[in-house]
Amino acid sequence: MPRGSKSRRMEASQAIFVPMHSSRGNAQLLALLTAAIAACGTDITTTSNLPDAATADAASSADAGTDATPEAAAPSDAGGDACPPGTQPDGDGGCLSLTVRRPFLIGSSLRLADAASRTDWVAVAPPCDLSCATTRAWLAEAWLRDGLEEHASVAAFARFTMMLLAVGAPPELVVASQRASLDEVRHAKDCFALAARYGGGSRGPAPLSIDGAIERTPSLVDLVELTAEEGCVGETLGAALAAEQADRATDPHAREVLASLARDEARHAELAWRVVAWAIARGGEPVREAAARAIHRAITATRANPVREYPGVDMSSWRAHGRLACDEARAASEAAIVEVVLPSLSALGVGPAVAPLASRAEA
Repeated sequence: MPRGSKSRRMEASQAIFVPMHSSRGNAQLLALLTAAIAACGTDITTTSNLPDAATADAASSADAGTDATPEAAAPSDAGGDACPPGTQPDGDGGCLSLTVRRPFLIGSSLRLADAASRTDWVAVAPPCDLSCATTRAWLAEAWLRDGLEEHASVAAFARFTMMLLAVGAPPELVVASQRASLDEVRHAKDCFALAARYGGGSRGPAPLSIDGAIERTPSLVDLVELTAEEGCVGETLGAALAAEQADRATDPHAREVLASLARDEARHAELAWRVVAWAIARGGEPVREAAARAIHRAITATRANPVREYPGVDMSSWRAHGRLACDEARAASEAAIVEVVLPSLSALGVGPAVAPLASRAEA
């Protein structure tokens, strides 16, 4: 992308984004995203022989959500109907993902590898003197789940890169996607290390199934719908939630990991909005409408997540080591939707879609 004034504004906005518990952090994230939208909506040019967005099929929908904590019982005591940390029952016998990072979606399901005993995916973490065994066990399982989701995000970005190539995207976007994939490798290793730190053992990912990841050559609409759900909503909220987690954490190592993750997720969210803006500039109104549908769907799914209680977990330790209670995650997500996602959606020129989404916050 030409490195003009808009590009410099993006870099400046990105440089000042730091985790914090206030609307100021969301304002900084919004500045980053709207600068990206403005720049990529006007500056990037590419070949004209792109797929016809008007005749493309809509991509699959996502169950986006917020970071959450498990119910109060040690992981080993969970029954067959219990969902793992980071998920909640979907009412149909399955578990709804509450991921705060870029999900690897196959259809409407979050695809993850199983956990396996291994050390090569585990970074180095200092020891922890937390005494509550139940809290340690849940922390280990929650960070293990995060590690598996970060690992799956590597696949999500690999697919994203291929989709960018399939629609003739400019090299700047492809390079940014490749770099984001490498960020996710580091995130996964850090999360697996935190799981081990809290007594979860040295575990990492088993082989990840990629069946169904790409079933046909994608169109601009396919790219935009998946990017809007995984990136514009998923990673925008992920950046805000990770910043909230980092702000509440008092454990130095957990705080350091989360602060780094929040900065990276903000950059990944910026990339998602850049791609959507570029695609709208290339494909016009059908692509803009696809983005609005996908973002509306993802926000609606996020807001539908129930808030749960979990007696038995030491909540002060839970927060100190980088986790949020469900109500705290819900509040942080809603603030990010209203203060970041909806204004960014307006910057894309999707005005009619904003009013019904904003009405939830006003209720």
